[in-house]
Amino acid sequence: MDINEYIASGILESVTLGLASQQEVQEVACLSKIYPEIREEFVRVQKRCEELMLENAQAPNPAVRASVLDAISRIPQEKPAASDNSETKPEAKIIAMNTAPEIKGVSPLWKVMAAASLILTLGIGALWFVSNSEVKRMDSALASMEKDQLENEQVLQAAILEKEHLREVQKVLTEQSVRTVMMNGTAMEPTASVKVMWSQDMKKAVMHAEKITPPPANMQYQLWVIADGKPVSVGLFNYDEVEQMTDPFDVNAKNITAFAITLEKMGGSPTPTMEKMVVMGPING
Repeated sequence: MDINEYIASGILESVTLGLASQQEVQEVACLSKIYPEIREEFVRVQKRCEELMLENAQAPNPAVRASVLDAISRIPQEKPAASDNSETKPEAKIIAMNTAPEIKGVSPLWKVMAAASLILTLGIGALWFVSNSEVKRMDSALASMEKDQLENEQVLQAAILEKEHLREVQKVLTEQSVRTVMMNGTAMEPTASVKVMWSQDMKKAVMHAEKITPPPANMQYQLWVIADGKPVSVGLFNYDEVEQMTDPFDVNAKNITAFAITLEKMGGSPTPTMEKMVVMGPING
């Protein structure tokens, strides 16, 4: 079970204030024995409730008590019948508080009013705890919704970017002058195989590796073309780009006769490191 969610549900406050069902009371008692976090929070809730009640408790006005006692003292008391031989002491008459005469400005039900005041205080406390629990629940729900919304927005943004990427790739792949150059592995990596789809008219290409080994952390792939018999750098690529399919990149050199990839230090090299050549492929025709 999710302990934090259970605590935030408000059931501990309901049990403390006597608003819970017997089943809920038994449930809290059982879970308090199993989970120390629930037991500790239950104790804190009870303490907070007690403190709140004490803060909001209102003692009856002393003037009310004085007025009631003064009214009682004015009520005539019955005297015992005269008897010469009787030594029996008169029995005091007990007058119930609720039979006292009505006094201006003082209700004979002042005790009930005091009790009602206490009930009102308890009710305010209960409402505070219930509303506080509801606020916690809403905060939790809103946080979850915001998290879901953020994740959905991220997924949507990723989908939009991927769609745009595919559109740009398709422009190259569907261009009439596009041709495929297969670069095969060298002695450095004999099983490597990388395709370049190159449009001479658009002067753009995309690249995709059928098989290639991830480079060391401090190195990256650099693509070259052999143009007019000289190597010309086309760009630097990370492993993920080559493995999936690169975004379209510019190929502005003329008289290209071959493509090749070398493994260079991070940031690239002005000239290819021949002993680090991974794949190479000539343009046929």
